[in-house]
Order: sequence, then structure tokens, then C-alpha cells
Amino acid sequence: MPAKKGVFASLFFALLFFVDMSDVPGLVLLSVSEAADRDASMIEIIKHEYLIDETWEKIGKTKYIWKVTFQNHSDKRKRVFAYYYLLDDEDVPLARNVANRYVGPHQTVEIVADSYIMTNKVSRVAKSRVKLKVGFPN
Repeated sequence: MPAKKGVFASLFFALLFFVDMSDVPGLVLLSVSEAADRDASMIEIIKHEYLIDETWEKIGKTKYIWKVTFQNHSDKRKRVFAYYYLLDDEDVPLARNVANRYVGPHQTVEIVADSYIMTNKVSRVAKSRVKLKVGFPN
């Protein structure tokens, strides 16, 4: 087996030697363009909130419902992913969930979702936080 690994490693490094480095700037420009499509700076969080809901004692979990309202200030349709966190008073995450939604140019939309937190952590929840990330529109 070690001989095969050596052969593959040699072939890999030989291929790297013959790669045309003039293609590299094109690859960098492509990733910069993709990064611009994923820019979340034009997405504004209007408000977010959560509600502790039903407790399931047999499995030790409690359901919570969360909502995020956000606005797209750009001229492009975006797919927005909302990462929702329930935090303790020291900003340590106790539970998190993610959901996504498409938002048109200059539209305001809501994401409403639910998730679960361990029941023994519910009393430690002091606040929530949301982070938005933008994906590629289809």
C-alpha cells in the first residue's frame, strides 16, 4: 500500500508542475464575482422574535417558534438564509436553527420556523440573535 501512495503523490505533484498558471487570475475573478452575489450587506434585518411553545417532557425538549423580518435593498432577487440562535446572558448559544427564503428586489419578507431546545436549557435563554447569509438565486 505505501508504494501506491507514493505513486499517486508523485503523479499529483507532476500534474501541478504542468498546470498553466495563466488560468489562475480567471479563477480568482470568478470567485470575486460569486462573492458579490453572496453579499449580505444589502439585506436589512427589520425585526426578529421568538416564542417558547410546547414542552415535550418524555423526550426532554421544548418547541420554540421564531420569526425574522428582513428587507432586500438590492436590485436582484436573493436567496436568504436566516441562522437563528437562542443565547444565554453571556451570548453562548443554547439552540439554533436555519431556514431560507427567496426575496425579490426591494421586498420585505418574513421567515417563520420552529425548532427544539433541551427543556433544561429554556430557563437560561436570555436573548436571541439572527445572522443572515445570502445564497445563489435559481
